[in-house]
Amino acid sequence: MDLFEINLTAVVQLLSFLFLLWMLNKLLYKPFFSMMDKRREKIESDLAEAEQLRKSADAMKKQAEEELKAARQRAEQVIAAAEREAEKIIEDAKQRAQKEAEKIIINAQSEIERQRQEAISQVQSIATELAISLAMKVLKDVVDEKAKREYLMKIIREYEK
Repeated sequence: MDLFEINLTAVVQLLSFLFLLWMLNKLLYKPFFSMMDKRREKIESDLAEAEQLRKSADAMKKQAEEELKAARQRAEQVIAAAEREAEKIIEDAKQRAQKEAEKIIINAQSEIERQRQEAISQVQSIATELAISLAMKVLKDVVDEKAKREYLMKIIREYEK
């Protein structure tokens, strides 16, 4: 008993089996494996794109951080400049106030000196008048009119000097 007998049925079965394999390969395996390859390629391209997007996002994040850092530095510079300007304005105002105070003091001193001179002048004038009046009363009975006038003129000349 032979295990394998070659007869027409076996050949037809073998041909049917090969035809079935060919048909399965043509209709099922090739489209299935083609679809699987396309899916694998799509997954790989999606992964590559995701990696590229991640790198791009990292680069954008780094750029944003650098821009934020630069903006903070610019803000600090602007604040420092504003503080320096404020200090300068305050210092200028202090200097102007000091100069104004000095002017007021000088004006007040000159006004005081002017009033002092005016008061001295008035006192001298009153003193002269009193001296002349006193001299007139004293000399009224002693000296004649001409001598009185000469004496008064002498006193007035001395006073004017």
